[in-house]
Amino acid sequence: MILYISKKVGILSWFATCLYFLVEPFFILTSTAPYSFLNHAMSDLGVTSCGTYTYSIAPHDICSPHHFWMNVLFIINGLTLSIGILYISQKLKKTKITQLATAFILILALGNVVSGFIPADINLFWHSIFAQLGMITVLAGLWIYASSLTSGKYWTYGCLVSLLVILILIMLFFVPIPTGLLQRLFYLVIFIWGTMLSFMLNK
Repeated sequence: MILYISKKVGILSWFATCLYFLVEPFFILTSTAPYSFLNHAMSDLGVTSCGTYTYSIAPHDICSPHHFWMNVLFIINGLTLSIGILYISQKLKKTKITQLATAFILILALGNVVSGFIPADINLFWHSIFAQLGMITVLAGLWIYASSLTSGKYWTYGCLVSLLVILILIMLFFVPIPTGLLQRLFYLVIFIWGTMLSFMLNK
């Protein structure tokens, strides 16, 4: 293997990834426009301009004075998530199908990095395309992983079902549900899945 990730680095990368949810409240609390944890997208905290319709699907007021550091957080989160995914991939039998699964899951991490480099008000398409694609491909990736795992198989299947339910709810635009919360739950499930699995694979 060209890149080897040690147990210490792998597990720490998952913990660092989970820290996102401890840091994000700072940006929510410092927003000078009303910000709803339940209803507003995570991306709103990285928008570089203030006002309404700062990007095409944001009719609400947005103003995040620390948007630069929020976008740095997105980038760092994507990088630590990538390291964590690559660490877990080392524990699986190296086949073309498991390598494909790893690529599928890495697309979600790439989405975080791209979102940090390209805020929603700069270019909404490129800001969101990899994140949206990753929310679909990660399902296939986890399914392939689960079928290849011995330890953590049913844990991965359980997380996969949770992600599928959350994604379906996000797509039901006509139902008045808190999409900001659902988006955060989706990422939280991924972060907890990887953290717990990294321990299971070392038993």
